[in-house]
Formats: sequence, C-alpha cells, structure tokens
Amino acid sequence: MEKNMLVQAFEERADAVPDLTALECEGEELTFREVHERAGRLARHLVAQGVGPDRVVAVMLPRSTDLLVALVAVLKAGGAYLALDPEHPAERVAFQVHDAAPVVLLTSSRIDADRTRLGLPTVVLDDPATLATLAGLPAGHLTDAERNAPTGPEDLAYVIYTSGSTGTPKGVEVPVRALHNLLEAMRERLGLGPGDRMLSVTTATFDMSVPELFLPYYTGARAVIAPRATGQDPQALGDLIARRGIGTAQATPTHWHMLSTVSPEVLRGLRILIGGEALSEKLAATLLDLGAEVVQWYGPTETTVWSTVHPVTGPEDAAVIGRPLRNTRLYVLDEDLEPVAPGTEGELFIAGDGVARGYLNRPELTAERFLPDRDGDALMYRTGDVVRLRPDGDLEYVGRADHQVKLHGFRMELGEIEAALERSEDVDRAAATVREDRPGDRRLVAYVTAAADRTPDTGQLRDFVAEALPLYMVPSAVVTLDAFPLTPNGKLDRKALPAPVVAATAMVETHLTQSELLLARIFAEVLGVGQVGPRDSFFDLGGSSVLAARLLARVRAEMGLELSIRMLVESPTPAELSRRLTGEEPQDSFDVLLPLMTKGSARPLFCMRHLGGTAWCYGVLAQHFSLEYPIYGLQSHTFQEFDTPVDTIAAMAADYADRITGVQPEGPYRILGWSFGGILAHAVAAEFQKRGAEIEFLGVFNTNPHITDKEDRDEQGLIELILLINGKDLDAYERPLRYEDVAEFADMATNFAWQGKKSAAETFVETMLTDLGAWKAHTPEKYSGTMHLFAADPSPVAEAASSEAWAPYVAGDIVRHELGCGHEEMLSSPRVLGTVAEIVSGHLAD
Repeated sequence: MEKNMLVQAFEERADAVPDLTALECEGEELTFREVHERAGRLARHLVAQGVGPDRVVAVMLPRSTDLLVALVAVLKAGGAYLALDPEHPAERVAFQVHDAAPVVLLTSSRIDADRTRLGLPTVVLDDPATLATLAGLPAGHLTDAERNAPTGPEDLAYVIYTSGSTGTPKGVEVPVRALHNLLEAMRERLGLGPGDRMLSVTTATFDMSVPELFLPYYTGARAVIAPRATGQDPQALGDLIARRGIGTAQATPTHWHMLSTVSPEVLRGLRILIGGEALSEKLAATLLDLGAEVVQWYGPTETTVWSTVHPVTGPEDAAVIGRPLRNTRLYVLDEDLEPVAPGTEGELFIAGDGVARGYLNRPELTAERFLPDRDGDALMYRTGDVVRLRPDGDLEYVGRADHQVKLHGFRMELGEIEAALERSEDVDRAAATVREDRPGDRRLVAYVTAAADRTPDTGQLRDFVAEALPLYMVPSAVVTLDAFPLTPNGKLDRKALPAPVVAATAMVETHLTQSELLLARIFAEVLGVGQVGPRDSFFDLGGSSVLAARLLARVRAEMGLELSIRMLVESPTPAELSRRLTGEEPQDSFDVLLPLMTKGSARPLFCMRHLGGTAWCYGVLAQHFSLEYPIYGLQSHTFQEFDTPVDTIAAMAADYADRITGVQPEGPYRILGWSFGGILAHAVAAEFQKRGAEIEFLGVFNTNPHITDKEDRDEQGLIELILLINGKDLDAYERPLRYEDVAEFADMATNFAWQGKKSAAETFVETMLTDLGAWKAHTPEKYSGTMHLFAADPSPVAEAASSEAWAPYVAGDIVRHELGCGHEEMLSSPRVLGTVAEIVSGHLAD
C-alpha cells in the first residue's frame, strides 16, 4: 500500500456519497464534499508551508468540525499531525513542540492567543485573511506532483505523546500503514457505513480519538463530535447521544460507568465500544443489560490504538481482551522471550502492521521496547502487560509487569509523576500508585517524604504537579510520610502504602441554607465520609470522576437540580455549588426562629441554641438525620431589638414556645438542646406542659440544671472557655486575656457588623454573659415526662451531665446515654452525631 491510498480511500468516499453529512458539531454540519474541498484547499496551503513526508504539523484546535478537516488536510499534504491540548501545562506543550519540531501550527481564534505563541509559523483557520487565502486555492484532489516528495506507507501519519518513566514524555511515531490497518480492521469488525452515526468524545491528544474521528469518514458514516464541555458532563453527553441518534460510541470504562450512572436510558440499543483500561465484571453486567452490543478492544498507543477485540457476552468476559485484529500477531513470552504454555501467565508482545516505528528521537528507548519480530523482519512491541492464553484461544488480561498504569483510559508512567513531585524543594522522595479503596473507584495517590528542614503542603504539591503535568496525571491526594514502607529486600513496598485519610472541616461558621445542608449531606454519602462542611471541596475529600457521576445522579434525584461536571469542578464546595445551582443565600441568620431543614412530613425537631447565641451548629446535626424530619433552631434574643428585654430563662422559654406553635400549632413536640441549650429545652418542655401540650421527645445534651464552678465564669473566664473549646493552650496567651484573643473564633464578625458598636468577639462574649446570668438566676420547673440525658466525659470545659442533679426537676424517667466523647465533640464529631441521630430517630420511630 502507498501512503496516498489512505487519502485515496477518503477521497473515494467523498466521491461516492458527496451529499451525505460527514460530521457535525454544535449544530454545524459538513458533507463529505465540503470536508474534501476544505481539506484540499488547506492541504495545498500546507504544502506551500513546507509540509511533506515526515514533516509534522502541530494542531491546537477546539473540538469542532475544523478539527477533522485539519487532520485530513495534513494527511492529504503528505505530512503528520501532532495534536496539542491548550489546557495542558505550557511546559509540557513546549517540550512536545521542541521535540517534534513541527513546521507550522494550525489553530483557531477560539484558543487563547497566549497558548499559541510557540515560536512557529501559525495558521489561524478562522482568521479572515486565512479564509481569503484558502478560498483562492483549488479544492480537488492533490496530485503526486503537487506534493513536496513521493510518499510511502512508512511515512508518519501522526505523532502522539505518552507518559515517560523518567519524567520526560515520549512521542510515538505512527505510520500511515498502521493507521490504515486500524481503520480497515475496525470497518471489517463493525460494518459501519452510510446511515450510521458514531460519537467522537475523546481529546485529540489521546489515541482513542483516532478511530472516533477517522473511522466514520473512512466508512461513509457520520461523526458526531461532542464539544469538550459536553464530553466531560455525563448528563449533557447522554442528552447528545439521545438527541442525535448515536448508534455506536467508544469510551473508557470510567466514561461508561458515569453514563450508566447518570443517563442509563440513553445506552439502550447502543453499540458500546469499550477499552483503555480494565473492565470490571459489575460494569460489564450493567452495560450488557443496557446496550445492544458490548465490544471490548485492547491495545497500547505503540501498536496504533487497538490490537485485539472481543465481543463481551457475559460479566465473566470482563478480563478477556480477545483475539488479534487483521495483520496482527500476538506472542505470550517468558523472561527469556520464549513462548509460555497455554494457561500460563506471560508478557504480551505485539507484531504486525499496527506496530509504530518507535519513539521520536529516543533510539535507546525504542531499542528497549521495540524488538525484532520472532516471525519476521519487522518489529514487535513489548507491552509490559501480563496475559494468559485461555483454552478457547482468547487472551485474558492479568495486570502490569511494571509501574505503568492506565487510569480513566490514559496511560501514565508513575515515574513521571514521582519525578514531578521530587522537583519540589519540599520533597525528598516521592512514590505514586493507583488505589481502589472502594470498589469501582480507582484513584491516583502520591506519597512524599519531606526534604531536610522542610514541611510539604500537600495542597500546594498538587498545584505544583498541575503546573507540569496534564490534569489526569495530578494525584487526587498527596500523603506525607515519615518514611516509605520497604520490602525485606529494601525495595519500596507499594502494597503497604496507607490509604489517604480524608479530612473534612465540618465547623459551621455561619447559617447554612437548606440547599447547602442537602448538598453537604449528599457529598458525605457519595464520598463515604462522616460529614462535610460548607467549604469542603469535593475533590480534596477524594472525589473522582466516577464519584462525581454518582453525585450528579443524587443531586438530580433528591434536589431536582441539574448539576454538570464542569459546574462541580468550578464550584466544588456545598456553599459555592448551592449558590451556583439555586442562587440561594443565607437569609436572616440571626432571626430568633431559624429554619435549618424544612423538607419532610414528620413533626419537626426544635433545637435550642448554645451560649454563643446561635443555633447554626445544628446544621451539622441535620446531615445525620433522615430528610423526613424538619429541623428548626431557636436563637438568642440579643441579636434583635425588643421593646422588653428577653433576659430570663422563663421569658426565653415562653417566647420560644410561641414561635414553635407558629410552625407547629399542636403537639406533641420534639425538643432538644446542647449545653446551655439543654436548660432552654427543659424550660420550653415545662412551658408547653403548663399550656396543656404534650412533649414527645426531650433531649438534654451534657448540661446540669444549676450552673457549676466550671460554667460560672466572668468575662475573663468566658474568653478562656472559648480558647479551651478551640483546643488552645492557655499558657501561650498573655494575661489579662483580651477580646482579640478570641476574634479568630468569632467568624461572625461580618455578620455582626450591622450593630456598628462592638466587635464580634465583644458581642459573642457579652451574649454568653447575659445567658450565664439568666442561668444562674433560674430555678427549673418540674417536667413530668421522660427526659433523654446525653452525657459526655468530664473536661476543662464542662462537668459531665448528672442524672441525680436533674432528678428533682423531672417527674418521669431520665434515660441516660453515655456518648464517650468530650463536651465540644457532641455537635462536631461525625461518629457522635451519627450515634445521636440513631438514638433520637429510634425513639421517635417507636
């Protein structure tokens, strides 16, 4: 085959079906004739720029109809294309340009001009001057005389870069012979032709894009190109598949997992092509139940995308990669490069027309990976994949023989990630691995040890890596270790590397809106963590693309809101995402009656504030209750202006009872309170009983009816209390203590600014002093029902709750619950909150 036979196949297709649509993207459609004519004009322009055999053309274009036109034009001109991603780090793009030495860059005004300044002659395809130049050129077939040199099957079709174990990417040289063989093999297997529609969703810098872009054009089918944002959003992608009548689509298992989670209905009747990473039995079963056909493909970049194929007929086929494509030979060899017996594990070597020429400008590496073919004069590629030959003649994938991994379809060398981390002055050594601590959720995790006298910041290290490597190679978590675990022979023991610890900051510094609470709850359940704070990032807590798909589905099902992947990436916290999705802002955070969660048909829980005056802390508790329970907070009267001061426990209880009946006119009522809120809860319950109302539940959290020595504090004592609650060493502060010492814990500063008189810390402390004065003067009335007393361990902050102390004021039973935690943990620890919610919910269910 001569090189222009591939181009000839394209041109024959254009001549055979000129008026059929060849491709579409974002509402723009081009026929085969239009693609052929545009590519012909551009090819002549490229020839004039010096493009010819083994001359590379850099292509940095958005996913659009121009993309396929540009790639076909490069092949028509006799050259090879190098796809560049404008979202990759500038350092990586610059390396590829220097290494491949392209003669010209094709780009668009839609790409940031700063990213296209690569020191190359540049053709901006949508520039009016370029369009005028191209319009003046012939549109027909290029003759051999028009090209810069004769062409042949070993000339380059494209150069594509993959991860390198030494930290340097390596360019794979794919000849036209290999590209033609791939397209013909897939045409034979799939039978695509006019009338069929195939989805193109993969970035052009990833080799799975090759069949997605070229196979429809080669066979007369239609390529439906998904814009980048659509390809990253499983809901939008599912809508595109359904709307445009896609019949065949190719994607990685990760992509199919997301689609089957978010938009399973669009997969019905679809021919599913899957490859790029290992397929699980669970996903195989799901896809078989939905799709018309599931076909698994396997192949490394060095053997031109795919080398084997297997029709998946059952979940047990998940690890089967099948048999070779046309003109492809497979060898399963031992360490001495001798064939192993059927059923024995060995390393896979691939030979035939799909094998690349080698690595660009890397002769030593080429010699290491591309070896003489056992049965011919050509080369065979050493894959590093361990396989076994089954009795039925199919190959079964077992794993990797080295430290190369595939994640979300992208192949990467762990050594390149480790090298990037070790370039930080804070890092001594680095190691990376792919973990699957939860089934189906594979994550890239890095581990580092600190350089001498340095303290690595794991968040900054992730940003540091992102400056040098593509996003798919940035670890989802970086873990700092004192030393790496070693095997008995002194090598790194990757299996002993610990799972990253997810750390959420669940402190509630402000009133969370209902949508923030719902999102925090869904975040926690999807991520498998105890609770999530309003400013915790989904991705910092271990979120992955698979978990993001689950999150999208949950948000749609439980909140009725459409969330996209891009929106989640741009607004990854519950607070940011809430405002993005609903525009809802915290309102009336200091109202006496504070709605926290109003969904649900059950009778509400009414939660009494603590000494600080707010009930915001119960927003964290709300994450642990079923959504059937509405939850309201009752807050300090000091935040509002009243004609008559509400400064006694009796006055507070009477007013709270009035406000509660405004929400729930009739009993029975459910009331609880933490710390000082326990005093208020008991007083409100007694007030309701005086009014003849029934109390269904009364919960008092670690407080006693009379103020104790630990709680009887003056202004200095209260400042000391605030410091203790926040885990501060009192010896580190000068005496006397000042309001400024606790200002950092009164994040309400901006919220209190309306008062215009005092600092937040002053208001915070004075509210507590008012409450303590009311508590000191209060004599509890007798409550004649059951009281649940939740007790914490004694601490410098508070005494343990005493059943005996409460006995004179409770005529019914006092049911004691030992929580085994500190006073301040009762409304912050996920473990304790879960226990509390379980106890309360169990009682209410009874």
